[in-house]
Amino acid sequence: MIKMIHCSDIHLDAVMSGLPDKEKQEERRNEILLTFVRMVRYAAKNSIKAILIVGDLFDSIRISPATIDIVEKCITGNRDIDFYYVAGNHEKDAFLRELSAIPENLKTFSDTRTYRYDSEKITITAADDPGELNLSPEDYNIVLYHGTITPNAWKGKNIDYLALGHFHELKEGSLGSRGRYCYSGCLEGRGFDECGEKGFIRLNIINGIMEPIFMQASKRTIHKVEVDITEANGTGDADFLISDALQKQSIPADDLVKIVLTGNSSPDINIGFLSKKYSDDYYAVRIVDDTSYTGQETAGTQYDVSLKGEFIRMVMEKEWPENEKQEVIKLGTLALGGSRII
Repeated sequence: MIKMIHCSDIHLDAVMSGLPDKEKQEERRNEILLTFVRMVRYAAKNSIKAILIVGDLFDSIRISPATIDIVEKCITGNRDIDFYYVAGNHEKDAFLRELSAIPENLKTFSDTRTYRYDSEKITITAADDPGELNLSPEDYNIVLYHGTITPNAWKGKNIDYLALGHFHELKEGSLGSRGRYCYSGCLEGRGFDECGEKGFIRLNIINGIMEPIFMQASKRTIHKVEVDITEANGTGDADFLISDALQKQSIPADDLVKIVLTGNSSPDINIGFLSKKYSDDYYAVRIVDDTSYTGQETAGTQYDVSLKGEFIRMVMEKEWPENEKQEVIKLGTLALGGSRII
């Protein structure tokens, strides 16, 4: 049996601009780097033969010397592990240019497109296009590719496992009767658009039969919680509904939470207040208002002698579609009420 790890889209040195303060941004950058280090330690302890890094190991072409040093030491300090590295669209060739020498166990595909483990008849190939592949049907063929695929284009190529990078969530499917493809997703969610468990794929290959296993690896999980606030008559009611939904989820305080408000609502819901309240309960919180404003307040408020009334009158006079008017009124009255528009 030979054991491998498939990972991608780690985005070391990412900016982390979605987090509220610079201290937590820096903390999350270090946590992502530590998760990569832990993955390599896991590989060393579990006799993993190869780690397949399928693009975007780094977030950009600007890589800090400290991060380069740590990643290089992970590679050179584990010479029993082969690190197969395909550069992604974010870092391009920046990492390799920063190295004084390419470690012997770092396989870059710059000169050799295919590596082989003869004892297991396993090949590892990097491909830019499925049309360039010429794989033997007698081998167990692993192909690395960073980008978006059309599965049908990769069928019938004698691929047993197509290790993919580019998308940040786990996604897999069939390549016909012989093979399968898999996006491993990222090791850590970096922003509130990367919810759910994150990690890597462990591959156990025994006599030409593969067993892929998803391994959760992230330090923190970003949870998505949808809350229907149609029945809420104000911020207090919305607060109660959010609290009830969060209690049912049992989310650890060290994790991040994306709260998505749905249903119909009044524009008087103070999202700024709710965001501040629940940010004290978790590592970080973002509240997204995805509700539909019913327009029930418009008729009663547009005649008020107030800034809100003047604003509603101005919008209602526009020759816009009704749904657009209601959306502008919703966002404008939220802003006038002191809520943050997220």
